Amino acid sequence: MKESTVRQIVCRAFAAAGSLEVRALERASHEPRRAQLKHLEGIIRRNAGTVFGADHQFASIRSYEDFRAAVPVRDYEEFRPYIDRMVAGERRVLTGEEPFMFATTSGTTGKAKYIPVTEGYLREFRRASVVSGFQLLRDFPAIPRQGVTLSIASPAEEWRTPGGTPAGAISGALFLRESPLFRRFISPVPYEVFLIRDYEARYYTLLRLALVLPLACFYTLNPSTIVMLVRRLRTYGQDLVRDVAEGTLSGPVVPSPALRQALARLLVPDRPRAQELQRLLDRDEFVPHRIWPSLQVVCCWTKAAASFYLSDFPEFFGPVPVRDITYGASEGRGTVYLGPDKQLLSLRSHFFEFIPEDAIQSRNPPVLLADELQEGKNYFIVFTTSGGLYRYHINDVVKVTGFHNRTPLLEFQYKGGNVCSFTGEKLTELHVTEAMAAALAELRARVRFFTVVPEFRPSPHYRLWVEPVPGDGAARLLDLVGESFDRHLCRVNIEYGAKRASGRLDPVAVESLSSGAYERLRKALVASGVPDSQIKLSHLNPKPETRARLESELIVGASTPG
Repeated sequence: MKESTVRQIVCRAFAAAGSLEVRALERASHEPRRAQLKHLEGIIRRNAGTVFGADHQFASIRSYEDFRAAVPVRDYEEFRPYIDRMVAGERRVLTGEEPFMFATTSGTTGKAKYIPVTEGYLREFRRASVVSGFQLLRDFPAIPRQGVTLSIASPAEEWRTPGGTPAGAISGALFLRESPLFRRFISPVPYEVFLIRDYEARYYTLLRLALVLPLACFYTLNPSTIVMLVRRLRTYGQDLVRDVAEGTLSGPVVPSPALRQALARLLVPDRPRAQELQRLLDRDEFVPHRIWPSLQVVCCWTKAAASFYLSDFPEFFGPVPVRDITYGASEGRGTVYLGPDKQLLSLRSHFFEFIPEDAIQSRNPPVLLADELQEGKNYFIVFTTSGGLYRYHINDVVKVTGFHNRTPLLEFQYKGGNVCSFTGEKLTELHVTEAMAAALAELRARVRFFTVVPEFRPSPHYRLWVEPVPGDGAARLLDLVGESFDRHLCRVNIEYGAKRASGRLDPVAVESLSSGAYERLRKALVASGVPDSQIKLSHLNPKPETRARLESELIVGASTPG
């Protein structure tokens, strides 16, 4: 049987199963409060016998009002003591069902976060994936006929906790949970590719395999990953074509025996395909929409800071449509795809609450359920999941763009507070402050003021503006501080380090503020009416008016990213 035929059979089976979840979600969308409270009841009941459940009287909770009274809204740091006990191996702390892994991500204190992932949580998470996949196939029915999907994941196990539980990326765990038929005929890049540590070698291997596959869909969260990947088509074009012709894998890759065995099925000589690719390369048309005329859609994040990368997509993908991959994080899945610019709250995944953005600083801000939201308003979203996060404040702001039946349509806006995130690094003021302190201690140097601002062009990077202490050595400091700061930033924020290592972020650039800049800026702010006691010059991402004043203090050309 032809692979294309098997692929269509697998997709039909997926669609049949997905249609059941679509109908269940549609029913729930007419009565979101009822559906949500029923889901919450199950979570509380299943976890009443845990340490957290005992601490918060889960056994006595009979209503949503009881739940709100017993469990305060918390951020990760307030969950950390419980999670640290789980990481150490203690059982039944947050959940009755033990986690089979911890998803790792950056925290706001510089310490990594470890998100418990239970089988129940993964089922909740996958409900949104099933509906989104069903709707995507409805919108692009030619995908199964035209080809396969290029999915990109990260390792599900980077290390093991002291308690012996794997810790890694939830994308890798989800990939491994797919059926063998799905991984063979729908998303055929072997998992072993995602285990390649060297990013350059990983990108090359992905391209080498993709060039002999009929791609119908790019599917990965981060558009910066797609940009980094396809830019290397030009970098490695001739090597890739030669490898396709000869059935080899070269470039920056030194494959292990295990990797070579995993890739053997796709590493066979294909001279006709190599000749097609060589013609495209000779005509300077070695771009995805020419290389893969079967391509139907590109799926990735398209909102907030991720939208920056979409400006490069027309060059690479021509008329191929781009669809948003929906809102979610390791901590939970927030929306499902219903169509272009139409994302429904994932009612059947988790229990959700919302705090109006303009009320977040209030002593007792209102907390709303899904049916109480207003179109056009912004809200902080709060998760309660089967993974053990109860009333978890993820610090994400979403906007209500409309309603489907009585359930809100949402769009991610940005991280609340002072957070920068080009590609998922979630850089905070605490991160940059800690990194600068470490850099100055290492260099035995001082500065009078510094701040860090995000720069989109020519490539995404952070620019470090420094006012040195006057005297000998100031110029030398500028030469050294950027490298040291960048290195320590990689250490204090693991996701920033990953993005730097993969090339999605360029090195920190450094520029000098003129002597006395900080004091002049303070004086200008006081003159504009800001009380002296309330002047807070951020060390990350200054306000536009503050940044404009700082730019007038720059000495241009101290260093550039590279």
